Amino acid sequence: MSIFIFSTMIISIIYLIVLSAWHSIEGPFLAHIAILVTIAIAIFSAALVFIIQPLFTKTSSSKKSDFTQQLSWLRETSNALSSPAVLLDGFIVKFVNTPFLRTLGLVGLEDQIKGMPFTNIIHPADHQIFAELNAEAATGKTKNESTNIRLISLDGSAIPSNVSLTKMREERDSNLTLFQFTPLSAEHTLGSSFDTQFNYHFIIDKLEQIVFQLDFEGKIIFLNPAWESFLEYKVADSINKTISVFTHPEDKHMVESRLESVAHGRNPSFTIDLRLIALQGEATWFRLRARSSSNISGERTSVVGTITNIQDVKDAEAQHSANRRAANALLSHIPGMIYRCRHDRSWTFEYVSEGCIDITGYDSLELLHDPSLTYNLIIHPTDRAAVWSSINQQITQDETFNVIYRINTRKGETKLVQEVGRGVFSSTGELLALEGFITAIPETHHNVTTLS
Repeated sequence: MSIFIFSTMIISIIYLIVLSAWHSIEGPFLAHIAILVTIAIAIFSAALVFIIQPLFTKTSSSKKSDFTQQLSWLRETSNALSSPAVLLDGFIVKFVNTPFLRTLGLVGLEDQIKGMPFTNIIHPADHQIFAELNAEAATGKTKNESTNIRLISLDGSAIPSNVSLTKMREERDSNLTLFQFTPLSAEHTLGSSFDTQFNYHFIIDKLEQIVFQLDFEGKIIFLNPAWESFLEYKVADSINKTISVFTHPEDKHMVESRLESVAHGRNPSFTIDLRLIALQGEATWFRLRARSSSNISGERTSVVGTITNIQDVKDAEAQHSANRRAANALLSHIPGMIYRCRHDRSWTFEYVSEGCIDITGYDSLELLHDPSLTYNLIIHPTDRAAVWSSINQQITQDETFNVIYRINTRKGETKLVQEVGRGVFSSTGELLALEGFITAIPETHHNVTTLS
């Protein structure tokens, strides 16, 4: 409207200048005519402006008011939806609802998202799919079959989703559409019983385990306070670094390869023991459990997990191992073999001391792990049935047993042995295993009566 007024005034001025120039040549009569015509045109233009301007202003205000009310209604409608939704004007974000922000980890960033191109949130490989969907929605049509598009969350991971795009106004020049999606990954699906007011941060902050999240490049994007209590590094100083930075040099390659396999979707999860180096340089054993944040195999995604201090467990294992080595060293000097075996016809060993080499000629690894070799096969064939019967009879009466029988050694020799042991019973009286000691009887005592 302003342009119309300005144009009218300019034309009047130009007309006045032209007629004035004509007057200077032709005489005073023409000057009067020019002035009268100019005044008439100016009055007519002003009257026309005053008559038409209110009509344009009213129409423009009415359209603007209608659009504002329509946009407000659309925002309320989008916000009322329980599924993630975005109101778009072409490719530009006009409004996003709370489920959308929560699903993509964008809570608190609504102001930054409004006004930006929606393609910033869509996986680059799916931009063409979205453009086709947007072009079809502009015609007022909605696809019957579902369309899959990957959306990018704040941590950089892709969320495969079923999406729909619906035109919100029937006017031909309207570009308003409503984008809705449902994540295909169970981790991103909002449960109906989820309480948005529940303070889960309080629980995570109080855990005595380190809780972490890595982006798809392996950089730390979240740590709970337990990180500082165990390693003394500030959480803020550790963000955007990789876990391998804090890992013992001997464990770095293992950690990096395992985390990369999960981030690139080759493995869903893993558990490893590793040493982390604290701020003061002390190495501590931890157990790291990690898993992909997506259920889609092969999808590049972020990694979440926990890190648990297991230094006490490692110390106990080391002590147990030292005690076992000491016990084995002591037992190796005893002329005989100490064992624990199952109560079955094969007499399957669960433990056997190194003295078994002197008695049978077989080492402990063969007796424990060779499925083709059992102690029952070492017993002399003639004595096998009697040994089984005698031991069962004695442990039933007294829970202990003492038998003498023959065995065939690795070299094929027949050797007379004495076995003394007892049954190991459960609290309900069930026989769980046998524990005992087997020693060779010197040849000078071979006149002892055997089971056979």
